[in-house]
Amino acid sequence: MCRLLDVSPHTPDDELLEAMESASDSLRDSERLKYRVLQQQGPPKCEIINKIYCHHTRTENLYLDEPWVVESGPFNAHLRGSHAVPHLELHLERNKEITFIVYRRFECCGVPPPKDFNYHGRVTSLLDSDPSSFLKAEHISLISEELSDRLREVAERVLVGIPHPKFNRQFDDKIAYPYLWWFHRRHDIEEFTETLPQSEKQHLAVFQQYIHGRLAKDWGMVDSLLGSGRITAEYIQYLFVPNKVLISKTEGSNQHQLRGVIATHWLEILPSSAQGFKAVIPVSTWEFRGTFHQVQQKIIIDKLPECDVDGSFAVSDLMSVYPIEYATSETVQALEERGRMFWKCRHRNYVSSSRFSDDSLKASPDSRFMVDYRTYSQMHPSEEPISDDHTGYEITHGDFDHDDNSFFMCLPTRIPGFNMQKKEWVSLDVEFINDVEWNDQAFEHLVIDTETKELVKAVVTTQLRAEENTDLIRGKGNGLFILLHGGPGTGKTLTAESVAEIAKKPLYRVTCGDIGTKAEEVEKYLDTVLLLGKIWGCVVLLDEADVFLEERTLKNLERNALVSVFLRVLEYYDGILILTSNRVGTFDEAFKSRIQLNLRYKNLNEQQRLQIWTNFIDRIETLDRHRITSSGNSKRNGSFQQDVGINSEEIRQHLPELATANLNGRQIRNVISTARQLAVYRKMRLGYEHIACVIGEASKFDEYMKELSQGYTADDIRRGRRER
Repeated sequence: MCRLLDVSPHTPDDELLEAMESASDSLRDSERLKYRVLQQQGPPKCEIINKIYCHHTRTENLYLDEPWVVESGPFNAHLRGSHAVPHLELHLERNKEITFIVYRRFECCGVPPPKDFNYHGRVTSLLDSDPSSFLKAEHISLISEELSDRLREVAERVLVGIPHPKFNRQFDDKIAYPYLWWFHRRHDIEEFTETLPQSEKQHLAVFQQYIHGRLAKDWGMVDSLLGSGRITAEYIQYLFVPNKVLISKTEGSNQHQLRGVIATHWLEILPSSAQGFKAVIPVSTWEFRGTFHQVQQKIIIDKLPECDVDGSFAVSDLMSVYPIEYATSETVQALEERGRMFWKCRHRNYVSSSRFSDDSLKASPDSRFMVDYRTYSQMHPSEEPISDDHTGYEITHGDFDHDDNSFFMCLPTRIPGFNMQKKEWVSLDVEFINDVEWNDQAFEHLVIDTETKELVKAVVTTQLRAEENTDLIRGKGNGLFILLHGGPGTGKTLTAESVAEIAKKPLYRVTCGDIGTKAEEVEKYLDTVLLLGKIWGCVVLLDEADVFLEERTLKNLERNALVSVFLRVLEYYDGILILTSNRVGTFDEAFKSRIQLNLRYKNLNEQQRLQIWTNFIDRIETLDRHRITSSGNSKRNGSFQQDVGINSEEIRQHLPELATANLNGRQIRNVISTARQLAVYRKMRLGYEHIACVIGEASKFDEYMKELSQGYTADDIRRGRRER
């Protein structure tokens, strides 16, 4: 106390009390003087301070006036100012009305100036040199606590969902030019400012006045450009808004390759290089590896589209990425629909596609695929896993708003799918995936006896309804095994395909060539096929199964092993299995108890051939109508893209005559296919003359083969061997 009052420790109490009263009076006088000073302090204002960094002298100086260029330094272009600020703290102490400082950083003597220089590196016109060409950066530092408070209030009210400064003056939070957050929320900020009392918006008004004065001209230009769907390199930063959907072209520019991404921060323009413009924007998107993983990426923009004379270009012409607001409605709809289809395929989905991504594979119209990532990953365990820094979690229906399409638009463009026809995994373009359209009429169009149709449909329908095993051993004997036997082209394979259609199940077709001949390989392959058949609920078709059904003998132990393996594998299969055979006469006795339904397919009679011819002509007419109404499909039809149609009326007049030709169903299909190719080659409509020409050539071969067989047909020979 004595030290504070500047008195001796031995001072009497009455003198000490008097000293305390005197000190109190001095404090009151000081407060009155301070109040007068504050009353004399002017209104809040901003201060612009120019920082000049010289690379030659490696010094940085502060100036209040705008710098100018003088003939000095290694490149004869040095920046100088006249009104220096040697002590910033003292300057602020003497100018209490400063509410924020605008720092503009200039650099000189590091590289040659960007313009007005000749080949000797000398300035040709110093008076015309613009100091702004030396400007490298600008930022604002807050000085006033009141301004800091108002800006934080602005952030809480209108800057939610967009990156912005923290407005914390104590930590020298730099507010960087060009203040994009203000531009994109400027109307909301103005509305909020109007609600503030006059006493609370003085400092904010000064800040707002500077921002508008600094950028009003640029904002007008940006609004004009964006209003017409265009932008320039100078204003490209204004184009990308964080947390908005962008369309990425990194996988390609075709519609099926476009992908949605979410901007996570502002676009950053990188320092210019010899290659020209370069910028980077951080984005997030989704990957799928059985679960959805959010992935952070950076998209580089290193090439700009060709510009008009005013330097502008269409936003959608950007090579790498552009905001979704500038996409066509067709593109937006395609992204949304594609994403929803991907969502449907996240667990397991049976789909059709007319195109898939592997360049080595040709398009296969109406090919069907099983999309099942869990099974795919089990069969391909060596696939590279998601890295640990990715955010991975399973998204459920309740995790997002289904009306918000941004999630769907950001899903991958491709997904693995199992080609049921080629029996291999391929990469599918989700754009071309559709739900399977089951052909309910396929079974009705089968040219077989009505009683046979009814029997097949009955056992298949009953099998679909069955829920419990009827065998005493659980898991054994619950499958439906159907044997279709008869000559080639009598409808056996088509029956199996039609069964899959009415059962609305995938068809997994296997031939003996797929399986192999060694017992170990056969067992392993069949186990895999039947496991997939069970997982996916397939109708398994074992086509041309003669080698597995043939009666066992003591002379061929290797074939006996194949039959035994086949019997053992089938024992515990509980799905639908259809076997076809041309040589049922050599049928092994052990299969009789395992086959629930045996159907014989006789050679086609004339009435059946007439029906098959009619069905094929109806089908061609349908395809022809579709080709006319859809020009896009005609481009995908390969050799038939120049098809000029069919003269169906002429062909129908000759159908009874065509039915007399002793052809099976497969031969009729081949005749029509070859005749269409002949018509395309002649640039004519498919007519009777083309079909008759093909049948005539085919009959020559049949007559020759019959001559070699001494007048016996293939059926006669097979029956003679007791094979059919």
